[in-house]
Amino acid sequence: MATLELIKLSKRYGKNIWGAKNVNLKVNEGEFIVFLGPSGCGKTTTLRMIAGLEEVTEGQVIIDGNDVTYLEPRKREVSMVFQSYAVWPHMTVYENIAFPLRLKKEPKENIDTVVREVAAMVKIEEYLERYPRQLSGGQRQRVALARALAVKPKIFLMDEPLSNLDAKLRVKMRTELKAIHSKTGATTIFVTHDQSEALSMADRIVVMRNGHIEQVGTPDEVYFDSENVFVAGFIGTPPTNFFKMNIKHENNQLKVFNENLEFALPNKIKNLLNNYNKNQVILGIRPESFEIVENRENSYFTEKILVVEPQGSHQIVALEIGDQIVKIVAPSFPKYKANDVINISFDEDRIMLFDIETEKRIRG
Repeated sequence: MATLELIKLSKRYGKNIWGAKNVNLKVNEGEFIVFLGPSGCGKTTTLRMIAGLEEVTEGQVIIDGNDVTYLEPRKREVSMVFQSYAVWPHMTVYENIAFPLRLKKEPKENIDTVVREVAAMVKIEEYLERYPRQLSGGQRQRVALARALAVKPKIFLMDEPLSNLDAKLRVKMRTELKAIHSKTGATTIFVTHDQSEALSMADRIVVMRNGHIEQVGTPDEVYFDSENVFVAGFIGTPPTNFFKMNIKHENNQLKVFNENLEFALPNKIKNLLNNYNKNQVILGIRPESFEIVENRENSYFTEKILVVEPQGSHQIVALEIGDQIVKIVAPSFPKYKANDVINISFDEDRIMLFDIETEKRIRG
């Protein structure tokens, strides 16, 4: 286990293309950190700089208080698992796992103990004499995990290790990876573009965009307390619904309104705008914060359903409000269908307000 600190870490390609820019992050010993973001956001570039596989343009990589920025990969005491498994086809599973230990000239008895220990941990002990071509994709990825675990690295790096697996196996493997982390206590950095992986596995999530960190926080913090419109829109399925709203004072109330919606802000939310001097705001409401109600008097608006997307455990109800599609997560029953007219309310305490210009969260 180890601590990791990234200080203004940057990678430039050519003269002015930045793969990562001023990445600052402190990772605690034993933490499971997930880098999350769309393709090209800089998460893999940052991971490869930590591993020493990518040359650093600016900044520092600090492991356990030691500057390893220009140290070659094998001296950093990190292990990396790749998306493509990267197991050697001409070696058996046993030989694949043992290989890095042999490079370190570990005693034969110790190698055998460690190989069987990590093979049992990732549940491939019965395949030790097989070759990779005789294994499924999921089993080959387990071999790669076992090989990385065998050297007992200070930091365990994983670059989208589950993305080549089918959906059912991916869900199973992420549970097992979390269990392995609990057993080993290894400081872990995991890269993914799959938000469900991030939310289910991470101690903290690092949300990235265009080479920059947008927010660092626990799964609950990035989901319920999103730092800006990008994070609120990226995290969650379906994503947050956004409305451009005008602001007005009326009858000792502070109201937000547009041509389709108007309501008074509750005091808790209203106080956030005490120092806000603009006349428009972006309102964010997550799909599960809406509620379909029977009485129109208890609703904020009434609309006709555009489509319904059944999901088994719930249904997604889509409405067309003005020129935008709004999605609502509703219970499985009662069943709704297209063209039904429904009354919509929402949890006022769960709404988010963002600056109309900067798109950053308004926090008072």
